[in-house]
Amino acid sequence: MRRVEATSFRGSPQQYVAQIRVTTEEVEDRWGPSELTQDDLGEWFTFVFALNGGILAALVRELDNAPAPGYILTAIGGVNLNQVLEDFLAECSLDSERVLHRATE
Repeated sequence: MRRVEATSFRGSPQQYVAQIRVTTEEVEDRWGPSELTQDDLGEWFTFVFALNGGILAALVRELDNAPAPGYILTAIGGVNLNQVLEDFLAECSLDSERVLHRATE
């Protein structure tokens, strides 16, 4: 897994994968500063990754009004959401107990 620029995270569909319990400090300590992106809902802390299998995944958190703790994991394309989550957790060595909610629940 490698970090890529947020501008690489384009395409559709963009799919919700999971809610992950991590803090901004944890993510920045590991992968460097967030990029700020913006959409119709507001500004977002954004970390984009190319997983080893080629899937693009992003950790995002609303900057000002985050409705829940942690970060949202999203992916681009018609991908297997469970596989994306498993790959992401394995490639960044996060424990599955960090998953607060899965798209498939």
